[in-house]
Amino acid sequence: MFKKISVFLLLAVFLFTGASCISTKKATETGPMGVFKSVDRGDKWTAAMALPTAQGVKSISGVKTYRLFEDPGDPNAFYLASRGQGLYYTYDSGDSWSAVSFFNGKFVYTAAVDPADKCTIYASDGQHIYKSEDCTRTWNLMFTEERSGERVSSMDIDPSDGSIYAVEIGGDLLVSRDQGRSWQALKRFTTALQDVFIDKSVPGRIYVATQHAYLVRSDDAGANWTDLKDSFKKFNDSKVYYRMSVSKSQKDTIFWISKYGILRSTDAGTTWAELKLLTPPGAVTIYGFAINEKNPNEMYYTGTILGENNTHVRSTFYKSADGGATWVTQKLPTNTIPVVIKIHPTNDAMLFMGFALLN
Repeated sequence: MFKKISVFLLLAVFLFTGASCISTKKATETGPMGVFKSVDRGDKWTAAMALPTAQGVKSISGVKTYRLFEDPGDPNAFYLASRGQGLYYTYDSGDSWSAVSFFNGKFVYTAAVDPADKCTIYASDGQHIYKSEDCTRTWNLMFTEERSGERVSSMDIDPSDGSIYAVEIGGDLLVSRDQGRSWQALKRFTTALQDVFIDKSVPGRIYVATQHAYLVRSDDAGANWTDLKDSFKKFNDSKVYYRMSVSKSQKDTIFWISKYGILRSTDAGTTWAELKLLTPPGAVTIYGFAINEKNPNEMYYTGTILGENNTHVRSTFYKSADGGATWVTQKLPTNTIPVVIKIHPTNDAMLFMGFALLN
């Protein structure tokens, strides 16, 4: 009870007396970044940015969101990886955030929480992979990459055996089967890698998304691979990859978000069908996408138009309640760039959207 009252008082101070911000001049000129939350499926948004500190309640409104990562063991816990401003976490669905001091000033590219232990977290600043076993209080170096221009871009953990998979932009897929103590190159691809996904509904299935070429799949924990690039041939610009989503509730269903638009596969990437969006292929950049696992007909995406040097021109929020047959457009709560959408794992009316500037 004391904790709930304390958080309420901190938020009251934040709302009614103002807050100092972790911000830059550019963020002030263009609008807040950080995270916004909706409790009514995106109809209305409120800032979810309170950062309680010993000096008072501050704000993450100046933090450039890069990714939001879920804790598979706690539906109210999320980790915010930023573009050069460190790592943050919330245990109360965004009502308040805490900064991980170890990562202050770092670009955090990826993070993953051990499904078997919520206090065991892995995070990477690109060159290194660090591990905390005490809920972010202390961190140990588990992997370092010395090659110039190389970096870790994505990680995921297989809940069936605890194996940690990581991809590097140079083309290496790494795996650790002993909780990060040792690593091996499971596969060396010939193109830049962006994301790795463990399909939690199909044991042994791994997807690797490349930056500008194709998608590959393994159904035996990386021993063999199926190249799926030919399945994209009829969709121009689909190889310019933005995001991917693996359904947790629909077996073999994945979504590929690219310069072309949004494609859906119901056979693990062997064939694809496009979602009929309001925006024509190639018209907008889609960084934010989410589908409701409880009701797969309910989905969301953001469309962004960028100018020179990735300057933000405008963005729009789109939502569908009928599987993409029709869409509703809505204004976003800030004029910075929406880069990620997350749906609360147990409360599907609650959405989170992270914002950033790319220049």
